[in-house]
Amino acid sequence: MTRTFALFVVCLALAAGLSAQGIGRGPAKSRNSLKKGANEAAKEAQNNARKANRAQNESEADAKREAAKEAREAREKKDEGAAVGPDVALPEDGDDAIPEPGETTPRAEKDSTIDEVMDMLKLTDKTKREAFKKLVREAWEATEKEDKRYAPVYKKADTDEKKASARKEHQEKLKAIWDKNDEEIAKQKLLTEDQAKQWKKASEELRTKTATDLHYEAKENEAAKKAEDEKKQPKAAPKGEDDKG
Repeated sequence: MTRTFALFVVCLALAAGLSAQGIGRGPAKSRNSLKKGANEAAKEAQNNARKANRAQNESEADAKREAAKEAREAREKKDEGAAVGPDVALPEDGDDAIPEPGETTPRAEKDSTIDEVMDMLKLTDKTKREAFKKLVREAWEATEKEDKRYAPVYKKADTDEKKASARKEHQEKLKAIWDKNDEEIAKQKLLTEDQAKQWKKASEELRTKTATDLHYEAKENEAAKKAEDEKKQPKAAPKGEDDKG
């Protein structure tokens, strides 16, 4: 996770100060992940709703006409460069920067991201929005706190076994954080069943990957890609081989 989890599910005057604190280096992966997850969840929910509506059509002709209409609209949206699927497509940041272990997202950016996700979820009740934002922000901050604990532990792990053990404990702590968050959201009845499903899908990466996870995952992917590219390179002929007749 860093997005960040991310993340599912955000100011030039503050840039120098945030950078000195080790935060705000480029677009936060957890923030972008949450937006991407939200878009995917909304698209899936809308597609399911369309399928249900088609199933209720009394005639096969009606269903075919509806499918053709949707395909035409999708092509038109694609041609216009619009997002296909969700009614509200959250704007995503540019290319995700590789986060540093322990890196965090400023509170203002957390809040703005959560606001956008709530809009996608169509959560309009003001009281519920405030309660939901508070709970999610607290879980997000707890996730970042856990990452600060995890980062030096994972860095010091000098064997695959130690790394696996550290990662397992880390995942268990993240699960406990978000299980508690889900329970409180359900207890306060802040989301409908469908909204809760979309929220969990949108925040999947934020819940499971922190900045440290994403940092080493990116490094491992880079190393794997480099190794693969090297394999594809033609082997140089032994010195003097080209001179043989």
